[in-house]
Amino acid sequence: MENPPVTGDLTAPAPVKEILQKACYDCHSNETRLKWFDHISPGIWLVASDVQHARGAMNFSNWDKLSKDQQKAKLFESLNQATFGTMPPAQYTALHPSAKLTAQDIAVLKEYLATQIPKTEPTPQRAATADNQFATWTHGAAANDVQPSPNGIDYIADYKNWETISSSDRPDTGTMKIITGNDIAIKAVREHKTNPWPDGAILAKLQYEASADANGTVHNGVFKQVGFMVKDSKKYSKTQGWGYAKWNGTKLEQPYKDASFATECVNCHAPMHDSDFVFTNGIDFSAGPLGAPSKSDLVNKAASLPKTPLFDTHGWKVITSFTDRSHGTTYMLFGNDSAAQAARAGQTTYPQGAVLSLVAWKSAEDENWFGATVPGALQSVEQVTFSTEHPTYDRYDGPALNKAPADPAAADARVAYIVQQRASIMP
Repeated sequence: MENPPVTGDLTAPAPVKEILQKACYDCHSNETRLKWFDHISPGIWLVASDVQHARGAMNFSNWDKLSKDQQKAKLFESLNQATFGTMPPAQYTALHPSAKLTAQDIAVLKEYLATQIPKTEPTPQRAATADNQFATWTHGAAANDVQPSPNGIDYIADYKNWETISSSDRPDTGTMKIITGNDIAIKAVREHKTNPWPDGAILAKLQYEASADANGTVHNGVFKQVGFMVKDSKKYSKTQGWGYAKWNGTKLEQPYKDASFATECVNCHAPMHDSDFVFTNGIDFSAGPLGAPSKSDLVNKAASLPKTPLFDTHGWKVITSFTDRSHGTTYMLFGNDSAAQAARAGQTTYPQGAVLSLVAWKSAEDENWFGATVPGALQSVEQVTFSTEHPTYDRYDGPALNKAPADPAAADARVAYIVQQRASIMP
């Protein structure tokens, strides 16, 4: 088979380049070096097909054709594939043992990619762009007549009213994510029946540009896209039982790419084959105040969504999420129907009967994606109830959710902080 010209190779430190060359370049570059037995028919036909497919997914010899963000995303995806042993494929390394990656190789790649994670700095222009997008969204100039994705999946506007699956902070891509699920998905999470997920389960993933404030807390900034994973083991049998669709921007006029992008999604989710191709099985919906569940129950050291003595957050809507990276804390702000409606309308005051719940977890390393964090052990729940002219504030601390002593001055400051949190855009 022919090797096309190299137009722009990857630039990386020598140890990193050597690892990628031995493990990846025979398939993912124009520098393929076949063994003598690879040339024997009909094996050569299979090899040629595999190499062509691999080059289409990622080609280090055409690295210059990718943007800097795309290059970084490909490298982090490659590390994820290598960490879980998806790449190089076992059937390849069986005949090409020199391509196998060692634990030391993985460590070298992680050390290098850790240097490629940018620090999210406060940017007034980025914050202003997010503010303008939010103002436009609250005035109704959002999604209308959204077209189905090329593979026939319809846009599902009600995802914003679904319960929360989880959230994540992805410094490698400079993004923040919120994941919600329909009733079938939430029932599966509650009952720990997500491997496999039942047919009819739908997961929605919202992606935002990470935006840091002056204190270094990272919030959901500009809305980037919403994507769906739809479980139908028969209809989507060619893509491991899941259908994929994405729409970009707040107006969502056009779906993401074309029908072939589902292959891109399948390739990215391939390492999760042991958990039905889903990166997180989400929040633990078990009753009562709980700390972080065991890994035997959930995939991602996922968070617990607690009950306090005064109310139950199950069924509530997520308003926003943010991360205090300096203190390693992940937050999600929930509200009952009236609170969520007011927040999403951009109101600065909340009506009587509205209740807000700010839940804090210790940020945990995402075991399924290097550099990302997800909610870990429960730290606290703060609730603000608007039942009188002056809202009431209660705080519960620790996995046991022990009620904290009253401190009026601290309570007023926390109420002001919680109330001023802006809703994340959900077109």
